[in-house]
Amino acid sequence: MRVTNSIITSRSQLRLQQGLQGIDRTRDDISTGVRIRKMSDDATSGGELVRIGSSMRAITQFRRNANAGIARAEAEEGALNQLTNALTRGVELGISQATGTANAQSRLIVKQEVDQLINLAAQLGNTRFGDEYLFGGHRSSEAPFFSPAPTSGSFSRLTDTNGDPVNPSGTLSLEVGDGKFVVPNHNATDVFIDTDALDALRALSDALGANDATAIRAASDRLTAANSNVQALVGTQGARVNEMEDAKNNLDVLELNLTTFRADLRDTEIDKAMVELVGKQTLYQAAMSATSRILGLSLANYL
Repeated sequence: MRVTNSIITSRSQLRLQQGLQGIDRTRDDISTGVRIRKMSDDATSGGELVRIGSSMRAITQFRRNANAGIARAEAEEGALNQLTNALTRGVELGISQATGTANAQSRLIVKQEVDQLINLAAQLGNTRFGDEYLFGGHRSSEAPFFSPAPTSGSFSRLTDTNGDPVNPSGTLSLEVGDGKFVVPNHNATDVFIDTDALDALRALSDALGANDATAIRAASDRLTAANSNVQALVGTQGARVNEMEDAKNNLDVLELNLTTFRADLRDTEIDKAMVELVGKQTLYQAAMSATSRILGLSLANYL
């Protein structure tokens, strides 16, 4: 193939344009501090950046879930502490009225305070957390218990499709890491029914109303056991808060690692880019000089 002056000229201009584009790109890298501004700049690194962005958005959601879970767990701890105080007071009242110095009149007076403790426990079961009932379980939009509490029958105000009372059930599960789920709090059945807290308080109220010292002592023992059961739940909540705090710490570490990895992929190393820019400018100037000499040749140069 015969190499004509037009081919030499077009190729020389192409090389000059490519050199100038390289200089402009390096200048942009330095001025913006970013070397990847669109996927075509580096398809492989660009794909990694997309995945990192997705992971960091997930971390933000996981952290939001962990914070919400900690708030729910702490709200339950507050309710459990109040329930503990109510049960402790019930034990004190029961012991005081199980002695021979108590009489029917004093026991009726104390019964009124125990009934208030029952209503307090039911109100604690209806504790709200935002727009939901904290202990509502799967039916968090409905109050779990009657308030004031009934003197007999089920404490639960929830019913099934047949209208029969059912106890609250189910729990909320939050994802605080990739595939890591936690349950931040118990439902009302776990806290107030299974611990025997409400039934033990009602047993004490009934025993006081019946002026039955033996039943009062038995109810007091039930309240002591119920209090121990509630304390076990307090310990569980403490462990859950620690678990969620650990999850948050792990998310912080992961986010830092991803941020560093993203910076390594995307950001410009200024000192390296400056050296590269000087080199490209030198090559461009040399190319311009060579091109001017080539294009300045005439027939006389070959004679």
